[in-house]
Amino acid sequence: MSHAIEHESGTPAVETCPMCGTSFTCARAATCWCSTRKVPSEVREYLAERYETCVCSNCLDRLTEKAKAGEKL
Repeated sequence: MSHAIEHESGTPAVETCPMCGTSFTCARAATCWCSTRKVPSEVREYLAERYETCVCSNCLDRLTEKAKAGEKL
């Protein structure tokens, strides 16, 4: 994942997932939990087209699994 907000502070923040409304912590840096995930390019494109913020780990994992299974996002 790419952190568009990384340049702002690099300080972890509690965010709200735009997909499900769950609160989660974003490190706002390349050291965030999402950097350990292998996210298919179609998932990155899907998210970039729809949201300006990060999504929670559950939603990211769900989208990644759908993409791997060949399902429509």
